Formats: sequence, structure tokens, C-alpha cells
Amino acid sequence: MGGSDGDHGSLPGRDREQALLARALRSAAEGSPRALFVHGEAGIGKTRLVREACQASQLRTAWGSCVRFAAAEVPYTPIAGVLQDWLNSAGPTERDEVLAGVDDLAALLPSIGFGTAIAGGRLVPLVDLVISRLADRRPTVVVVDDLQWADSASLDVLAYLIAGFRNQPLALIATCREEARSEGHPMHGWLDDMRRMSSFEEIHLERLDLASTADQIAGLTRHPRDLELAAQVQAMSDGNPYLTELLVRDVPVPQAGPMAVPDALRAALFSQWHGLTPESRDLTRLLAAAGRPVPLAVLTRVAGEHGINPEYVTDCLTEAETHGVIESTNGTPWFRHPLIADLLSDGLPLTVAGKVHATYVRVLEATPDVAAADLAAHSRLAGRTDDAFRWSLQAADDSGRLGAPAEEAIHLRGACELWESVPVAGSTRDRIQLLRRTSAAYSKIGEAGEAVALLDRALALVDRAAEPLLASAILTSRSRARSSDGAPSDLADAQAAVELGSSDPDSPEYAMALAETMHAQQAVEVAERSGSEDALTRALCKRAAATYLRNPSDALADAARAAQLALSHGNLRDLQDATVGRLNALIQLGRYDEFLQDGVTAYWQMVGGGAGKSCHALVFLLIEGLLDSGRWDEARAMVRTALAARCSGITGAGVRVAAALLAARSGQDAEAELHLARAAELAPGTVRDVQEGLGTLPTERLGQSGPA
Repeated sequence: MGGSDGDHGSLPGRDREQALLARALRSAAEGSPRALFVHGEAGIGKTRLVREACQASQLRTAWGSCVRFAAAEVPYTPIAGVLQDWLNSAGPTERDEVLAGVDDLAALLPSIGFGTAIAGGRLVPLVDLVISRLADRRPTVVVVDDLQWADSASLDVLAYLIAGFRNQPLALIATCREEARSEGHPMHGWLDDMRRMSSFEEIHLERLDLASTADQIAGLTRHPRDLELAAQVQAMSDGNPYLTELLVRDVPVPQAGPMAVPDALRAALFSQWHGLTPESRDLTRLLAAAGRPVPLAVLTRVAGEHGINPEYVTDCLTEAETHGVIESTNGTPWFRHPLIADLLSDGLPLTVAGKVHATYVRVLEATPDVAAADLAAHSRLAGRTDDAFRWSLQAADDSGRLGAPAEEAIHLRGACELWESVPVAGSTRDRIQLLRRTSAAYSKIGEAGEAVALLDRALALVDRAAEPLLASAILTSRSRARSSDGAPSDLADAQAAVELGSSDPDSPEYAMALAETMHAQQAVEVAERSGSEDALTRALCKRAAATYLRNPSDALADAARAAQLALSHGNLRDLQDATVGRLNALIQLGRYDEFLQDGVTAYWQMVGGGAGKSCHALVFLLIEGLLDSGRWDEARAMVRTALAARCSGITGAGVRVAAALLAARSGQDAEAELHLARAAELAPGTVRDVQEGLGTLPTERLGQSGPA
């Protein structure tokens, strides 16, 4: 298990927090699952508190840690750590039974030995299945340490687990350093969503008072309680337990007044490091430059290229562990406190750092199963922009295959930023295509502003007179991006796209532009002449949307044809629009059974294929019909999946209203109110905003009960 906070001595001043954790873990062991979020500043004792509680509970503990390394976004890092932690202690029978039928997890955890299957949108429920099987065999607590550095894909998994809590003997605990959560940090949105889950609790750790600091010092020194000594130490530590431990153990008792905790903590951390031999200090610098825990073999090879005898590596690591600088879990060394890694890495001179990162690139490239994201980060820090660009694109492809769209978007944006520094990156047309691909990735995760900004950059590279069709296509995409999540279309862009597209009246670009301006009939005619099935799909969707009220049979035919084309091309965004058109037509025709079945089928097709967040709007449209027809398990599965996607805006509000309806009709009124409150936050003003954006709001049905 990893750790970030003090690990030795008693836990004075934490009686209330220990009792809360113990109660939650007892509840989980009895089949009432709980999620706990433990947060506070660096060194406040989060990891220590959680570790003590888990050991006292006798629950099986599976531990994963998040690690910050430059801009290396590796999807599912802590989740893979949790599974690997279990694997390390699992016997062959348990391993075989728990992993039966989950071959696709090899995409996340190659060590399970099932090959290299790619899971895509199926990965999250597979992780849930494995963890549920663990809990079924023995009450289990899953711990994720340093959640402030979690990748978005891992946050989605945790949200999925929490949204699916029912009767498993399962607890989920996350620790988070609060000073690392700046404005705009993704943790804020995740917390806002999780706080509206009835099984979610928070524990905030404050600094210790003087009496508790005195108790801590007495436990550490094994001497009688001394308030005068405690006052002197607290003047430096300001009640931070980890800093107190370091001061008492290795730093003379200070005589001066208080100093800022971050500065004091850095000084105390370095006091441990300065006590090492020069060779051990050099080795820990190299380890810090790795950015993440690395296998001993990798560190040894890197050390050998930087003047450290490979035969001394183990001795150096042992010395560093004895001094409290590092710890080793399952033979993989890493720092006892993340701040040490940050300080040592930041302290490397640029010329030295570049050479060290270049060494890591060479060594890691020859290491099986290394993450392309890590290679991209090391290449960038080594000043090897060509390699950084290449590995960023590979990391984006890997993230896409793993069903991690946020990480895919981040790596694509990194490649965009490197473009001008890479002489062999490609032509201007290639650059435009990369910007468009990156924009599409940001649209998928609901980041319309970033998507539009990327298209702005692409459009600036286009000579409209020389390439009117390309300019038309980008303007159409920008109009669609701006209209995402319930906002009106940008008519100026759409009209400009039509004018540019008309330079070739039989082109797919012209058909797409016409569809965006709702000239649906003309768009279909042009699309058919162009021979483009993508353009025809889009045009048919628009014609179905325009005609379902007055001619639902024709609209149904258009939507069905559009859906078939979209599926054949893997075009999930148009599949969503085709599905909505089909559902609207079926309602007008009174064919309610088909409405439900087609909607549910299309929803899972989109989720399994890795569609964007907007597809979860279907849950709001289908929830009442599913409940009325007794399809409760399907309703629960859809709501859970949609909640885990953590959608924003009108789509997120619709999902929460659907969750509220499900909870209320299950007799969970308090939970329903939590969901409605979150819906009101996502659609500011009133929940009625959801009604206007997504359809009729069944508020009068909230109180009607159904099967539990």
C-alpha cells in the first residue's frame, strides 16, 4: 500500500475521525456499503488514519495510489493499482474465480495474462464486476490515495461504484490533499456530484491542537508528556502531524516563533534527505525524475548510466528507506511523501534533468507495457519534441481504446501544442485535421468551449477562397459544438458554411451545412447526390426532427435509415440524433413498447461504443416508461451508468431528475431530494429548466412507489 502522510506513532486528536471510519467500515461489512472522502492538507495524517482504520476493521483492503507526473495522464492508474494490490495476495483459485470471463481487463492490467484485448466502453462495468466478486467472497474496502491527482477515467470508475451501491459488503475510501485542488480542478465537479449520493460521507482533518501535539510527541519519543516542548515544536509545525514527527525525530527543537507550514515542511523533508550518503541522494534524485514508481530493474539501468554502480542500488534504497525518505511496496520503491519527489525533481538543474529524462526514455522504450503517456512526458522534459509529439498521439490512441475520452483529449491537445516545435509533424492540412480531431474529443466530454477554441485555430489556418469546402466543414462543426448541451445553434456559422459549401452544390460539405440550417429536404437531396453516407446520415436526422409531428411515419423511416447508416460507420453522435428522432416518431404513433426497446438498445450501443456524454440524455426520456412497465433493473443500470458519467448542464440535470424519480418510486425520498437538489445546481434556477430542455418533467409521479 502506498502512503502520503506520517506512518509512525499514535493518532492523537483523531478520536472522532477514527470512530466515523470504524462505524462506516462496520456498516459496509454488514452489507450497507459506504464511500468516504478524507481530505486535509499535506502531512495532516490522511493516509495514516485510513491505514489504521482498515487494519483494525479486518476487511480485505485493496489499495491504489494516484501519482502526479508532468502532464502524463495515464487512464485508470489507481484502479489498476487496486486490482494489482489484490492480485499480489490472491491465491490461484481465487484469482481464477474472480477473473472468470473478464479477459478484456488485460487492456488495463496486462499481468492477468489474457492477452491484449481492448475493452473500450466495457471496461468500467468489468472493474465493477471484479470488485463486486471480491466483496462477495469477503467484505472489502477499496482505498484510493491522493485522489487530487486522479485521472478522469478513474473518477468515472469511482462514481460508477458509488452509484451502484446496494447491499454489497463494500467500502470505498479516498484521500485527497485539499491545497492541490485549485479553482477549476476536476475534483470540484466530482465532489459536487458525489455529495448528492446518500452513501457518501466526508471527513476533514484539521491541524492538531497543543494538547494533541503533546500526546503525539510523547508517543513518538516514548517520554512523558511535555507541554513546553510541545509548544516549541508546534511553533514550527503549526499542528501538522507529519511535520511534528519529522521535527521531533531529526531536527533540533527550534527556539524561534512559527513559520509557514509549507516552508517548514519542505525544510523538514529535506532534513531527512540530507542525512543520506551522496550516492543515495543521487539515486533518490533519479527516482524522483521517474515521476512515478518504477520497477527496480528500470531504476538500476538508469542509475548505471548516471555514474551509480548498479551493485549499490539496493543498499542505497535501504538507506533511504531507513531514513524515512522512501518506502518499498512489492519491490517498487517510491517516496514516503509525494512532496519529497516534487522537491527533488524540481531541484534538478535543467541540463541534468534533460539528460536523466532522455535516459528514462531509452530505458522505458525497451520495457514491456510502459505507458505512452509517460514516454511523452519524459520526451518533452528531455527536450525531444519529435518523440514527445509521437508519444502524445500514441497516448491519445491508447486512451481512446481504453474508453478514457478525457485523457484522449488531453493528449491530443498536448500534440497540438507541440506542433510548431516538430519540423516533421506534417502539412498544414494535417495540422487542421489534428485540431479537428482534438475538438471532437473535447466535444465528446462536454467541453464545448475548448472544442470551439480548437476549431477557431483550425479555421484561422484555412484560406476560405482557396478551400471553401474545408472552411465550410469547420464552420459546420463549430456551429454544432456551440449548440451542444441544449444551447441554440450558431446560425452565423451555419449560414456562412452554406455559402462556402455552395461552391460545390453536390458536395457532402454543402449537404452538412444545409442540414445545420434545417434545410432538411434540400440537405437530403444534396447528400444523396454527393454519395457521402455521413452527410446523408446527418441530413436524414435533421429531416426526421423536422417532420415527426406532422408526418411521424416518414420521420420514423428517415430516423431508422439514419440509425442504420450511423451504426455501420460507428458514428455515435448521429446515432444519438437518429435515436431521438425515432423515439419522437414512435411516441407520436403510440408505439410505446418499441419506443422503450429501441431507446434502451441504442443507449447501450452508444455507451458500449464510447459515445459522448450527451447520450445520457436518453435516460431522462426513457426512465418513466421503464418504471411503468416494471423494467426496474434496466432503469437502475441506466441511471447508474449515467450518474457515473458526471454530465454537466441540461444533460446532467436530466440524469439527476431520472435518478430522483427512480429513488422516489423505490421509497427513497431523502435520496430523491439529493438528486433533485443536484439537478437544480446543474440547471441553475429551477428543475423546470430540465423540462424545457429535455421534455415533459414527470414531477407528479415522484411520489408513486414501486418495487424496491
